[in-house]
Amino acid sequence: MKRSISNCITICNAICIAIRSTVVRPRVGVLALKHSALKLVALLLFELLLFGLGSSPIFADIVELKNGGVIYGKVLNPQSGLMVQIEAEDGTLIEVERKFAKIRISLDRDKKYAQDVQQRGDSLEDHRAIVEKCSSEQMNNIANAHRERIVELDPSDRSTWEALRFFPDEATGKWLRRDVVMYRRGKIKGENGRWLTWQEKALFDFDANTKLQKRDLEREFDGKLKAYFNGVPRLKGEAEVYLDRVNNPLLIGRIVKLIREGDPAERQLGLKLIAQIPVRSASPALISMAMEEPNIAVVDSVLNQLQAGDDATREAALSGFASQLGNPSTRDRAAHCMSPFVDKRYISILINHLLSEQVVRPAGNPGGINAGAGSGGIGLGGGATPAQKRIVQHKDVLSALSGLTGQNFGYNVDQWRVWFAQNHAVQNLDLRRDEY
Repeated sequence: MKRSISNCITICNAICIAIRSTVVRPRVGVLALKHSALKLVALLLFELLLFGLGSSPIFADIVELKNGGVIYGKVLNPQSGLMVQIEAEDGTLIEVERKFAKIRISLDRDKKYAQDVQQRGDSLEDHRAIVEKCSSEQMNNIANAHRERIVELDPSDRSTWEALRFFPDEATGKWLRRDVVMYRRGKIKGENGRWLTWQEKALFDFDANTKLQKRDLEREFDGKLKAYFNGVPRLKGEAEVYLDRVNNPLLIGRIVKLIREGDPAERQLGLKLIAQIPVRSASPALISMAMEEPNIAVVDSVLNQLQAGDDATREAALSGFASQLGNPSTRDRAAHCMSPFVDKRYISILINHLLSEQVVRPAGNPGGINAGAGSGGIGLGGGATPAQKRIVQHKDVLSALSGLTGQNFGYNVDQWRVWFAQNHAVQNLDLRRDEY
């Protein structure tokens, strides 16, 4: 009996799909849907339901489970609730998590539809009434078939055209499918129903392929890394050969993680591997490491790699370090990283960052009001200890500044500025033309 019910549902679904695929093929201004075709489908469906399954529990809802099981009964809450409640034929109440269940509405709705179509005519009112009922029963394919009959009878019915996802063509006044409109706009349908330009689609595909390639490379890298440290001699030799050839920028993230989180042996290997990556590709990771690595020896090694790069790499490194001068907590490290590049364009910026102002709130009375009685009145006292400001001197900025200029005026900012104005400021030029 279960197989016969399943076969009936398959046939009914096939009929609905057939309506959309053969009858519902509207072209611009031409619809092939005929009322007689809907009548014929309804009649066949009615006969199938009436004579095909006898007295079996045909009108039971069907709940398909993700584990392959099937439950027959009446679904009490088809639209809401975390649990789907199913009343079996013997009255037993069964509950299933909705995320593991797929509900198929009872075939009773198909019988009612077939009877309704047989009793109605081919007027606009009849088709609109059927559309309303089918939509309420979630019979969307059949509802759309009747909508297309409506626009065949009344081509000016804008709301029905829009329900069918058609759009008006301003040039011809005809209604076009959405995919046609998007194609004319130079867009194609991508994943999750999004419409993308060809360029966007190519970029999304490239990103997806890059992610897959990166995943595969990292898996191989982790396997070779494990063999290198813990494998038998043969596997360790193969891993050494593989690691000596690592130069793919997609592995930068994995190598940086090895440097930052690994033990001393892993950190040493990570520094060797990142030196094998093309420096222009590795420069963002190297700049980040130079600013965050607590081991100054590692920082100096990273700076040497950045200095060995081309002009674009060095310029990117200097810009990245200079952008950290504004934060007093990273100012000294940024100045230290800028020193090896010896770029005199940053002299004035370093002068302006020799000193910083820090607000310090001393420990003491947390604040409040204290009342005390004295002779002749009441005194109010207490309150929070006022915050104090102090000047912080940045020694690494001074060191970088002295290395660039060969001068040492200490932390006297005014004297530095006078010297800079006398030696590096742009002189006013007399652009007047000579007299002849």
